[in-house]
Order: sequence, then structure tokens, then C-alpha cells
Amino acid sequence: MKKWLILPIIGISLVSLLILVLPGESRTKSYYSGDAIAYQNKLFLGSTNTGSLEVFRLDNKVLTLVAKLRPIDPRFNLPEDFFDLKFSEENNHLYVYAVSNYTLYKYEVLDNKLSLIKESKNNYWEWYNRVDKFGDNIVTISAKGLKIFNKNMDVIDAFSFTNAQAPYNVSASNNRFVISVAESNLQVYDRETRAVVREIPLNFKYAAGNRRAYQDQDFNLYAVDDYYIKKFDFSGKLLNSFRHLDYQGFDVAASGHTNHVYFSNGVGVVKLDENLKVLDSRWTNNLGGYAGWAMGLEAVYVNGDKLVIFNNSNILVLDDKLNKLASVEATESAEISPIENLYLLLDKNSAAPNSQVSVSGGGYLPEENLEISFDGLKQTTVKADNRGRFSAIITVPSKATPGSKDIKVTGLSTKLHYSISFRVE
Repeated sequence: MKKWLILPIIGISLVSLLILVLPGESRTKSYYSGDAIAYQNKLFLGSTNTGSLEVFRLDNKVLTLVAKLRPIDPRFNLPEDFFDLKFSEENNHLYVYAVSNYTLYKYEVLDNKLSLIKESKNNYWEWYNRVDKFGDNIVTISAKGLKIFNKNMDVIDAFSFTNAQAPYNVSASNNRFVISVAESNLQVYDRETRAVVREIPLNFKYAAGNRRAYQDQDFNLYAVDDYYIKKFDFSGKLLNSFRHLDYQGFDVAASGHTNHVYFSNGVGVVKLDENLKVLDSRWTNNLGGYAGWAMGLEAVYVNGDKLVIFNNSNILVLDDKLNKLASVEATESAEISPIENLYLLLDKNSAAPNSQVSVSGGGYLPEENLEISFDGLKQTTVKADNRGRFSAIITVPSKATPGSKDIKVTGLSTKLHYSISFRVE
């Protein structure tokens, strides 16, 4: 079963890999990102994907909930949402930083609670999307760039570098460089020169989303696109690659204590050596609960590598042999929403008038009615399946003139829309 991740899947229905809800059923909020740390030989992990700051501790083979809380807006005495968290060990104490709107919070992680140490609210209307750690300093990430904080939570530096499409994709590689997976490439930003010093092309067939790269201590860069996991040297030269199952590549992670590298691509995770030779793999669809989809990934060394997977309906912990140690399922209800980024695919990119073209795609609401138009003219209406995906055949209008045209699919409920270029011969 492990080899299903690296060999073609034969005779297996992929429907179950993406279904989050069945028609008429409620669904829960998805776990897709978070953080993890080793502290006093224990694994701690957390996520803010439910809106709450949730912190868990691995006790034997059980994930114990240490605390779950939400910030309160003092003006209206109403709960707000947390957007991201980052663990930090300081002076033999474990802390977790979290961001909500314009505020950075610092909590100490105690046995069964979080104790608020300090909060820092900006007055220049900078909405924090993420919080990270660059060396010893805490960093906030927003559409305006990076803010560097010292341990007293004072801003000591700022950089304009950011990723407006996906702030999640920005991360520190070390004290000097920042890396980001952009829409079509891997970017390396030098904090000393305050400039992007490297742009390495990647290959994505799905729309932009949460994706994260990794840089090792030798400055080699690892990134997973929608076809390959790739290893580059710092100049951008491709050193090794391995083709996975052509699903959306999400995260690459390593603990830094072994030479093992891991990546997630929705259907599961793969373990490789530093030369990208496959050592093991694990399909995570039903490993931690119903409708698993491996997205965010953290690798932490606690008596061997431990892998934390933010697996859609659950958070999953695996050991270094990719055996399950523990999991916790999502329980908070969520509004029905698309389960993946919008995308469209065509069976051909050009054709003559009166030719038939197969159009398929996804990223819409489950069972939403969709309108397909060609160069602004409605062609047909189709219904998405319970994954928000569809497939249809349209005909190039007989009066279509030669040149580039747009095929557009619009959700009639959400008004979400996506276009793809097509050339009339």
C-alpha cells in the first residue's frame, strides 16, 4: 500500500481522496497548516486553522489538548480569530506566538494551559497573516512585508519582501535568506542586500496555493511542484529530482538532525534521502480519519524524526518509518466552501470552429451550478460534483473568428470564476 504514492494508482477510486462532505452532510473546518517543536524530549504541535489557538502534546500515542483559546476584541467583547502560530524555546521555557488581525501575542505553554505573557498591537493598520521565527527573532508576515521583532516584541527591522498570493509560502531558510514559493518559481530574498537574488522556475498545473520550500545547512534548496520534488544548489542548478503522482505539491520538510527529506502531495507523504532517493511513502487518506489530504508538513526530531501532517480532517503524527503514532480529528463546524483552488483544464489548446473541446476543472462549491462561456457568450450550464469538480464538452462557435479567446467557468452561487485561454484556428 505504501508504494501507491510513487507508482501509478491502478484500480483504486480517487474519489475518496478529496471528498470532504457528502451531499446533505455538515462538514468541519480543515487542518492545513501549523507548527511543531521538540521541548524537553516531548513533541508539541499546534494549529490556528479553526480560528482558535490549539496546542497539543504527544503523550505516548495520544495527542493531549494542552489548551484551546481565541482572542477577545475588548471593544465589543466578541471573539476573534487567530491566523497563525509559532513555537519558540527561550531560556528553557516553551512559548507560542500567535497573530490575530493587528496583534502579536506571546503565551507560555504550561502543563494544561496557555499563560499570556505579552501582546503587541500595531497602530499602522498592518494585518498580520503569519508569524515565523528567523534565528532568535520573531517575524510577522503580511501583505506589506516582514517585520522583525526582538524578544521584547519591539520591531527592530522591516523588509518589503512578501508573497501577496500566499503568505504561508514565505519562510526563513537561515538568518540571512528568506525563501518563497511564488506563482511560477522559487524566490530567494537576501536580507543583507534587501533584494531577490534568485528566481528558480517551478512547474505548477494547479492554481497558486499554500506551498513551502526548504533549505538545508549546505544552502541546497528543496521544492515540490505539481510534478516533481526538486533539489537545487544555491545558484539554481538542478541537482536531483523525483517525479511524484502529479498531484499538487504542498510542503517539503526536514528535521535537520537526519539526512531525510519529506514532502506532501495531498494523497500522502514520501520520505527520501538527501539525493531524493525514495526510502518510504505513506498514503494518508484514511490513516488519521475520514477524508485525509496531506497538506502542511512539519518534521521534528524527538528520539528520531517525527512527522506532523496537517491532513485536512485531522492532524496526524508519524514516526520515522511513517507508521502512525497518533492523530486528532477536527470537530469545529465550518461553512460549506470549496475544498481546493480553482483550476481549468482543456483537452486541446486550439481548434477550428465547430470543433468539440473537453473542459474540466474544480475549486467550486460541491454540487454548485456552473456556467461555461466562450469569448463572453454562454455555452452551457453544468453541475459540479460533491468535490466541486466538473467535466463538460463544448463546441467552438461556428462564427468564432481566428485568434485568442477565453473559456470561462463561473459558479452561479459563489460567483467564483476562472478563465483559460484558447486559440481559434
